[in-house]
Amino acid sequence: MSLEVVSELGCSPNIFLDALAKRLVDASAGRGGIEVLLQFFEVLDFIPELAPIRRSIKLNSIFFETALGKCDKERLKLPLQARHNEIFDLLGFKCQKCGFESSGSWMNVPSRCPKCKGQLTPFYVLIEIDMIKRGIEMTPEAVLMYVAYDKLAEAYIGGYNGVRLVMNKTAEVLGWSKYRIDQPEVRSYMDRYRLGQLSGETHIPREEKQLLQFLVRGNMAGIPKEEADKLIRLNVEVLKWGYIFQVLGVSGAGNLYDKAVAEYGVESDRINRRIRKTLTELYAEQRERRVQVSKTLGGYYTPCLLLHKHCWETGQLSSDLTFEPFYKLPIFPEADHAPIEIAYAPRGRGKTFLLSAIACYVIQFQRELVFSPMNDKSNSFVLASLPLFAYDKRTKDLVQTLQNLEVEPQGIPVLTLTVLRKDEKVADSEKDPPTIFDRIIEVKDPSGFDVDFDLIVKELKGVAERYGYSQPVGLLNVRNLQRFDPAVNVYVDAQIAANMLTQFDKWRKSHLSRPARVVIDEVHDIASAQVVLYARDALRTSATISDFIKESRRNRLGLCLATQRPLEIQPDIRDAATNVFFRGLASSKDKMRSEIDFLLDSLQLEDPSERSVVREINNRGLFRNMPLWFWYNQLAYSIEVIQPCPPTFCLHDPKKTPREIFKLYEKQTGEEVLLRSWSQVPVLQSLEGASATGKHLLR
Repeated sequence: MSLEVVSELGCSPNIFLDALAKRLVDASAGRGGIEVLLQFFEVLDFIPELAPIRRSIKLNSIFFETALGKCDKERLKLPLQARHNEIFDLLGFKCQKCGFESSGSWMNVPSRCPKCKGQLTPFYVLIEIDMIKRGIEMTPEAVLMYVAYDKLAEAYIGGYNGVRLVMNKTAEVLGWSKYRIDQPEVRSYMDRYRLGQLSGETHIPREEKQLLQFLVRGNMAGIPKEEADKLIRLNVEVLKWGYIFQVLGVSGAGNLYDKAVAEYGVESDRINRRIRKTLTELYAEQRERRVQVSKTLGGYYTPCLLLHKHCWETGQLSSDLTFEPFYKLPIFPEADHAPIEIAYAPRGRGKTFLLSAIACYVIQFQRELVFSPMNDKSNSFVLASLPLFAYDKRTKDLVQTLQNLEVEPQGIPVLTLTVLRKDEKVADSEKDPPTIFDRIIEVKDPSGFDVDFDLIVKELKGVAERYGYSQPVGLLNVRNLQRFDPAVNVYVDAQIAANMLTQFDKWRKSHLSRPARVVIDEVHDIASAQVVLYARDALRTSATISDFIKESRRNRLGLCLATQRPLEIQPDIRDAATNVFFRGLASSKDKMRSEIDFLLDSLQLEDPSERSVVREINNRGLFRNMPLWFWYNQLAYSIEVIQPCPPTFCLHDPKKTPREIFKLYEKQTGEEVLLRSWSQVPVLQSLEGASATGKHLLR
């Protein structure tokens, strides 16, 4: 967070913005009247222009409250002359030449203005003359409230100017083009108070509540001072004549009240139409922020775009977002260091998209072999063999994004392994269609089997040659059939994943020169820290993952993990992470159950104030409608914000089955990828099966 911003505001930007939003909501509800804004203005010493405004609001509002006190029923029982004299002295004198005002008894006030030497005239007399012209009955209280409501208008005009100053200064300090309210819930409260869905303060007149709402909405919409002054004065005219006619019962004031209501209604409708139109455009602009991407290295895939820090470090997203293509994501193993990436996010918030971007990056940039021992539940990686192609609005937008980055869609080499037990079949060919990139492995016992990984890698190399690679480059993934065996309380696919990971680890130790990486989506399924049910199986798979992670650094192996349950991940896995990506984590008052607090407290940051900023953005859901992620790098001791780029290959579509997507691709290109049935898929027997039958491993 910028120290200059904190220094100028005197507190965290998030705290200041929350305080300002609360005052604006209070004003919309009519709570506290103009005084609630005055109290806020009094603590804003970093805006010196507020000083005369505060003084004007205070003096005028105090006069108004004093005037109201002199119109109560008990005081109206006093003799007329006594009331007249008291109010005459209270109103004081005014210079008609320069506008100078002086209070006090006529005996203690000089006859000449101390400023311009003009004649000082009793204020009471000036109002009396005006009321006679208007044909209004003269009473001391009517004269007093005539002046008092004019003072109230001045207080509200000061309030409007003060709110404008605060909004403009806030935008200036935070680097915004104009002040805005990003929290939809705050805007919702303000609209509900305005429309009467929420009642708000019930002890002030409806017109005064409208005034308070105008101070907020008018400034949000940028209504100029002259027009705002006119509307405020017309509003107060309604209040003035309404009080004099309805409360004081002065004859002749009723006609003026009717006239004021009519004039105010016309002007209010005109201004409110402008406000509604402007705020609609403003909120739409906030939803559709202006995005600028710096120049790309044409033809080179970038896994993500880095959002400039000034666009979010205040705890709010700027209206203009500037991204930088990030071509050197620090995720590649080195001789003495093998980074581990973990992505934390709720279900459906883009974890697989992020992992796909990373997989696309490492395959194209470093020619890696990427192994996924257990696909996600949608088996998204199965589609990676196809280039991203446009078949609906979503995919058209993704393709357009790639083209804007000057990158062409292309598939990657994929070999999908489906591990089946004896006599087991794939149940759903729509969800899991057989393709030319599929292989079956037959096993007797999913909890303990051996495979020839050299043969599997050779098969991947054959697929890679179709894509122009001479080495086993691409994605080797194990299909997740979501099998659970209730007879023995076992998650079969987790068992298979643990075994396949063990087999891969053995192969890796003798192939250290081959660039390789392991990607595990929903790693909590096989590496949970909370082993309660089915303990023996869960402990075994968790231990396998934990041991594998410890070995990965020695094996110069990249590792990417994703989970929606950060609290349930083995502690040693969490602690080993070099790069942490997260978004939309749950918060709770109980810190032991709060995912965002648990994670942030575990990160070592050079600037600890980043924690509060990130926590606020996360808890407010500012990234809810944008594909943005926080990214913590252990070596940099800092948090950045990134937006993953679409991979060049095809992605899972929740509205279409994989078979439908393959069919669409075949129809567009004429290329045949699907097989007619699973019986056509080549079988790779496990070593136990091969030794028992004496057959070749591939048939």
